[in-house]
Amino acid sequence: MTLLKKVWQSKSPILIYQMGKVGSSALEKSIPDSVHLHDLMSISSESLISPVRARVHKPNSQYMKRLVKRHVVPCMLKSKNKVKVISLVREPVGRNISMYFQALPFWLSNKYLIDDSAVREEKKNLLAETYVECLNHQYPLDWFDKEIKKLTGIDVFQTPFDSVKGSQRYQNKNFDLLVIRLDKIGESREVIEDFVGCPIELSKDNQASNKWYQPLIADFNSSLSLTPHYLNEMLTSKLTTHFYSESEINALSDKYTELYVE
Repeated sequence: MTLLKKVWQSKSPILIYQMGKVGSSALEKSIPDSVHLHDLMSISSESLISPVRARVHKPNSQYMKRLVKRHVVPCMLKSKNKVKVISLVREPVGRNISMYFQALPFWLSNKYLIDDSAVREEKKNLLAETYVECLNHQYPLDWFDKEIKKLTGIDVFQTPFDSVKGSQRYQNKNFDLLVIRLDKIGESREVIEDFVGCPIELSKDNQASNKWYQPLIADFNSSLSLTPHYLNEMLTSKLTTHFYSESEINALSDKYTELYVE
């Protein structure tokens, strides 16, 4: 396994360890020899990605690989003198929509499996309906507790976050953690360079504007209807209120209400 080899060979690993769809690919390309992870402490892939995608990717062998990763890699990391971890964070509504489109064929397949009328009726609002019904919307809200806290012992919510600066550094035992808001990444190059100890050139990667699904987004935006309850749950969550200021949350609420709430 490449992951095991990279962690084993590195005296001071640098992990790009964060939830999906928050810019990890760009960071990985910008920081030499970094290790890219979305999940380490979870074994069940169905709670992380589309259930259909989990079944397609050789579920039995993948489960065993995840089991080995879950039990071996944390032990290896805890034995190192120093482990540096960079984790980007993004507000949950935008992150969830981005995640939905990245794995769109799998979400649609899942929709067809649970509701064959979606195929027969050829619903105009199929994209929006599938997003609401099939995505694990709680994933970004729980990620720091289920992943970072379990691995490093660092509870990011116990330390105030500077929403103006957009980054915060935490330490516990041999773990040195840097959390950066995705929307602040462009102004955080010096912070990252200081953290990793070398110059970097932040690359833009995995941009939605370059993807095959870009023409579908306008249709999705015009048909998605979010309930006030859903929007409130996302924007008053522990995640959002910790990393974003009150004025920023109000701006997000106005933005998504105008777009999606009837």
